[in-house]
Amino acid sequence: MTKTGRMTLCSLALAVASALSLSSCQGKTEQKSAPSTPSEVQATGLPIALVRMDSVSSQYKFAQEVKQALEKDAIAHQTRLQGKSAAIQKAAADFERRMRINAFVSAEAQQAEQQKIIRMQQEGEALSAELSQKLAMKQQSLLQDVMTEIRAQLKEYNKDGRYKLILTQVGDNVLYADEALDITDDFIKYLNEHYTSSKASVAADSTAKKK
Repeated sequence: MTKTGRMTLCSLALAVASALSLSSCQGKTEQKSAPSTPSEVQATGLPIALVRMDSVSSQYKFAQEVKQALEKDAIAHQTRLQGKSAAIQKAAADFERRMRINAFVSAEAQQAEQQKIIRMQQEGEALSAELSQKLAMKQQSLLQDVMTEIRAQLKEYNKDGRYKLILTQVGDNVLYADEALDITDDFIKYLNEHYTSSKASVAADSTAKKK
């Protein structure tokens, strides 16, 4: 074999060895699993987390108590409106009955009774609007209290600074997020561990005083 031939074979052998080495390195890189926990994600240099607010709203005890308080008020308002409506219906039925039997002593008396029923209907509509407005204002106030508490607790939860950015997912506002970024369950556990029932009662009392 000539000197040139031997050099060609050596070059070929080196090329094959290099290719095999590169393939092996690539294989190892591909086999490395992706981060699967928030801690592993943090270790990659991306200290980002995600909190699903729908789960927080349904599982956080403070939010649950606020929801129950609002539902209780809504039922009380509905009961009050139903009582008003029943009184109007009774007055209207009595008016029609008296009309049929010609029980009014004069046209003026009939007109006065009719106007009374109209006023009752107007009062019912005004009461419905008033109660709806009060319930909406209370809902807004209590939800603000819940969000204020969540932000305060989140600050404590992350007081070691392990996350530099914590995103909130509400509905579909986040198009995609790796499950490893999701700290919702752990944060909800933290929230409930640091929850006292007095928070909901204090919030409700403060709202009642604003009425």
